[in-house]
Amino acid sequence: MQGEVKKGRLAPSKLKGLQSRLQSSTDLASLEDCDIVVEAVFENLKVKRDIFSKLNTIAKKKEALLLSNTSTLDVDAIASSLSPERRAYCAGMHFFSPAHVSEVVEVVRGSETSTKTLDIIRAVTKRIRKVPVVVGNCDGFVGNRMLHPYTSESTLLLVDYGGGKAGLDISDVDAAVGPKYFGMAVGPFVMSDIAGNDIGYNIRREKGLIRDPKTGEVGPNRKQIRYTELADEMVEMNRVGQKAQKGWYNYDPKVGKGRKPLPSSEMQELIDKYSVTSPQQSTKLSEDEIVHRVLFPLVNEGFKILEEGIASDPSDIDIIYLYGYGWPAWRGGPMFWADNDVGLPKILSELNKMHQMHPGSEYFRPSKLLQKCVGMGMGVQEYYTKGCVRSQNAVNSKL
Repeated sequence: MQGEVKKGRLAPSKLKGLQSRLQSSTDLASLEDCDIVVEAVFENLKVKRDIFSKLNTIAKKKEALLLSNTSTLDVDAIASSLSPERRAYCAGMHFFSPAHVSEVVEVVRGSETSTKTLDIIRAVTKRIRKVPVVVGNCDGFVGNRMLHPYTSESTLLLVDYGGGKAGLDISDVDAAVGPKYFGMAVGPFVMSDIAGNDIGYNIRREKGLIRDPKTGEVGPNRKQIRYTELADEMVEMNRVGQKAQKGWYNYDPKVGKGRKPLPSSEMQELIDKYSVTSPQQSTKLSEDEIVHRVLFPLVNEGFKILEEGIASDPSDIDIIYLYGYGWPAWRGGPMFWADNDVGLPKILSELNKMHQMHPGSEYFRPSKLLQKCVGMGMGVQEYYTKGCVRSQNAVNSKL
């Protein structure tokens, strides 16, 4: 709040009044009379379940909403720590980072979440001037699930085409996707440095993908998938992002207030190491080639999300990306962009080629819904507007 005063966004006269309404505590028991509790510890299911188990006893009000700010974990697994009668009041309330700036909130419906609970969360979200979007429960929900192929492929591009002075580098990818070309607020690597590279590392570890540092054994869930340890080793070198003054880039407190990305020779050496066996090493790609390679699988994941009933309409996905991920407003969101700018036949054709090249990347396998829309000669928004989805969602919807 003091930062908001310095920036002129909050009148100094209002600061004391706001601060007087806040109460801080390190004792969970102080939450006993709360109407709404939002848990926001790091992404570890065991830790979250332990907290909810304690809240189950601490919260006195039977209809108190017990919510999780998890960005990827199973809301039903978290709710299972509560007594059966409380599970109707449990849901995900995922604030995007940075929470005080980002305008969108994913309201995650678990299998036992009541409609009343969703209504209250939506009302509270609007009260704090944010945009609520109800989504189904799955790994990563909508936003982060779609982000996974985008960030994974961005890193794999460096391994495939990076290396040496002639190769694709970190800034090439960020420049193609970022504000000067495609229009995202920031590219994937700057975004990761801002959020903290350790967040993705912890998620990969939770998924069983990280190599065990003690035994050296590959993560049990990594077999037969296309993967690189480039980002893992970077984090193990404490290159966790802007907060450490080094991540994908270096950061100098004296340059751009410590936020200006600066090239890193250490990261270039790491890219050289991981790209050395690639047949395409030291190759540049055009901006469009980079954009298609990292954003087509993101769009494809959006189709799979719709196919599974995790989102109720393509526009919901667009809202999440416009408000939560810095997607350029003039492109209308990823699903709108796919329909109206690129064209679904082109996306399907390119995904087929990419999947043949990289069968270990499941995110390149075209969605059945995408194939259906192309076969019917219509865009995905038209498919929904005309009600073609009704019979499918009656079976698949998780909303």
